[in-house]
Amino acid sequence: MRVSLVYPSLLALPPGIAFGIGTVVLTGSAGTGLAAGIGVGLGLFLLILIGTEFGSTDREPQPGGE
Repeated sequence: MRVSLVYPSLLALPPGIAFGIGTVVLTGSAGTGLAAGIGVGLGLFLLILIGTEFGSTDREPQPGGE
């Protein structure tokens, strides 16, 4: 199944930016904030991508089920 990259990107980008900016504000280090923001954004992106690829999205009734 081919998955669009738009959906995970739209959901992962804002938390990554917010986490990175928050880290810069708290630590005063732009490099640490950039690394933290990229790490959180990439982690969420991969989590959403894997979930949409391998998650159960089949809403069709199964034989013998309700």
